[in-house]
Amino acid sequence: MTTEAAPQGFLLRFVGFIAALCACVAAEGMRCRRGGPVTVLAWSRLRRLCARFESLAARPPAPPRHRARRPGRAAARSPLPRAAARSPLPRDFGWLRQTFPAAAALAPQLRALLDTPDMQGFIAATPTAGRILRPLCHTLGLRLPPILALPPRERKPRPKPVPDPAPKSVADPAPDPASAATYTRMNLAAPHQAPAPGGKPVTPWPRPPDRRFIPPHRLRT
Repeated sequence: MTTEAAPQGFLLRFVGFIAALCACVAAEGMRCRRGGPVTVLAWSRLRRLCARFESLAARPPAPPRHRARRPGRAAARSPLPRAAARSPLPRDFGWLRQTFPAAAALAPQLRALLDTPDMQGFIAATPTAGRILRPLCHTLGLRLPPILALPPRERKPRPKPVPDPAPKSVADPAPDPASAATYTRMNLAAPHQAPAPGGKPVTPWPRPPDRRFIPPHRLRT
């Protein structure tokens, strides 16, 4: 004949706290004529949190399992999870005590329960309990105790910016000897250039800056 283990003290206090909180939500919703769907959803969520906590506290904590990967075998990619339907309940810090003001009087009871040694020992032995207690504290507007605080996330170092490569110097192209000779003949003509046939002197181009330009048809013969 097997006998069931007696429930632990912190579990009884937690179940009683959730029962009182659910009764407060139901009474406050009827008294203040809150939205019916919000009252029902809040009540159902509190009951689900309590059921999960009872199930977690009833079984012994399982040791963490480390699965070794087989060498040379690529890990199979799991399909992307579908986006869960967003709950119509608020998500603000302390939304339950704002929607149902009478629930604010019960929040210190949860804080006192989290500070008890047996509750802290259970949380230390079962880290999964934090997934139930953290949302509950957020709902009631309670700051997380140190044992429920999450470690800070490690920030990945920012990659250093890669400097732009220095522009390559382009060497000036070598001058063309033929073009240089043409430029010299046209622009640097000597003033003592030989006269053209007929005895008319040829005006060099460009003319010197101290000399006036005279059109060829005005030259006197």
